[in-house]
Amino acid sequence: MEQEDSELVYAGKNDPEVRETLFLSAPMTLEQVRAEMNAWTGNKETVLFTICRQEDQQPVGQTALVRIDTVSRAAVFFIAIYNPAFWSQGFAGEATRLMVDYAFNVLNLNRIQLHVCCDNDHAVKAYQRAGFRVEGTLRQAMYHHNRYCDFYVMAVLREEYYQSFAV
Repeated sequence: MEQEDSELVYAGKNDPEVRETLFLSAPMTLEQVRAEMNAWTGNKETVLFTICRQEDQQPVGQTALVRIDTVSRAAVFFIAIYNPAFWSQGFAGEATRLMVDYAFNVLNLNRIQLHVCCDNDHAVKAYQRAGFRVEGTLRQAMYHHNRYCDFYVMAVLREEYYQSFAV
């Protein structure tokens, strides 16, 4: 973990627009962000990468596989672009595809799943382009802005990935 990585996450988790997409109700201190990142990087059930702009290596976000289960060969996918200036520029889509490839070809996983708010059509379509399928709905899974929100459980299986995406 680099110093600028924690500063990027700190800036993102204190930006109201970014917090909204992550369903974070309150800002975090830099110390809280560093503690959270240290917990992730020190956990053998987590693989965390910083997403950087290719031309100058400027960090723009993070992606992770968490709760890696080596027996079931499954993990939960996480991604965040912490600077809204970099939204809708293809960073998340490319990072998602690379992470799915990494999960299946390097970690030898069989299943990757995620949760996404049903109202987030843009994210749902992006995940579908990366091979994820909606498997079910977690009804009223989170209380946000005075209402309950449903979340999709989406997943991609190794065999589906190889049938559709692998070269």
